[in-house]
Amino acid sequence: MQLRTHHTRFARSRAQVPEAKREWGVRRPRTALLASATTTIASTAIALAAAAGPQTARADAACVPADQASPDEGSQASLDTHLGTSLGTNLAATWSDAGALILSDGRRFVPEGIALPSRLASDAALPRAAERAVQTALQSCLVRPGAGRMDRHGRWSAAGWLSCPARHDLAEEDLATALLRAGAGYAQPTAQDGSCLPQRLAAETQTRAARRGIWAEPSAVAPAADEQAMAIHAGLFTVAEGRVLAAGGTQDRIFLNFGSSWRQDFTAMMEREDFATIMGDSLEPAMLRGTLVRVRGVVRAEGGPAMMLRQPGEIALLAGTEARAVRAKRGGE
Repeated sequence: MQLRTHHTRFARSRAQVPEAKREWGVRRPRTALLASATTTIASTAIALAAAAGPQTARADAACVPADQASPDEGSQASLDTHLGTSLGTNLAATWSDAGALILSDGRRFVPEGIALPSRLASDAALPRAAERAVQTALQSCLVRPGAGRMDRHGRWSAAGWLSCPARHDLAEEDLATALLRAGAGYAQPTAQDGSCLPQRLAAETQTRAARRGIWAEPSAVAPAADEQAMAIHAGLFTVAEGRVLAAGGTQDRIFLNFGSSWRQDFTAMMEREDFATIMGDSLEPAMLRGTLVRVRGVVRAEGGPAMMLRQPGEIALLAGTEARAVRAKRGGE
C-alpha cells in the first residue's frame, strides 16, 4: 500500500526504495569523536530552527479558525444534505469512542485541530482518559460547529467553538484548544490551522507537563526507536519521540530513520519539496542525524511502520528539559 502524497507521481512504498536508502545507510555513533560531532550537529540544528522557520510561531497569537471560508462544491453538497439549518448553532455535545463528539442533534463531529483517541487505541487507558477529559471540558458548555466537510466515516469535520453560558462565560474559544487543555487528545496540525496551531501546541505542552488527561498515561507517547511498538499504532494518529539515527533520501523524498534496520524500523518521511516548509530554510536533512525529535501523524505499514509528514508542526526538535525527559524515559539512549 502506498502513502498518499501531494504529488502522486512521487508516491512509492518503502519496498520500492531500498537502494536509495542504502546510499546513506544507518550508522550508530561508536566513538567519542563521532558522538561529540553528533551532539554539535544536533545543537546547531536546534539553534538554527529556533532562529528561523515555522516552529517559531508565537503561541500567544490570536487563534481565529477559518469559519467564513466558502465551502467547495462537495462540501456545500454535504452541508445542504446533512446539516440543514444547524450549522452555526450552539449545541450540547458528549464523548464518542469513535474519535469524535456526539452533538445533541445526533451528528458525529470531529473538531479540527485535535485527534481524539478512539476505542481502536493501542492502550484502552487512552480513550478512557480522553472521555473523562472531554466530560470535564464540555460540562455546562455548548459547541458551535463551523463550515467543513463530511469525512469518509460520515462524520462532520470542521473547526469548532466552545462557550459556557452556564458558567457565566459567554466568550467563545477554539474548541480544539479547550479540549487539548483538558488533556482530551493530541494537537493535530492541518492546512487550515492558520494562527491556531501555536496556541493548540502550547495548550498540549502545558497539559502534558501537568500530566492531565491522556498525558497521565505512559502510553500517550510512542517510542520511535521501538519498531514493534510503532507497528501496533498502524492506522492511528500517534505522537512518537526518539533520536534520528540516519537522515537522507532520494531526489524526491527525505527519510528520517529511528532504528538500525532500515528495512523494518520506524521511518518518518517528507517530500523533499516540503522539507523547507516544514523544517525551515536553515536546516538540511543531514543536520538532523543524532537529534531528538517528536513527530505526529498517522502511522502506516510501509514494509515497516512509517509516517508521512506534510505540515509544519508535525515534527519538532527537542531541546533542554524536553530532551532530558525523553532520554530519561528511554533509559538514557
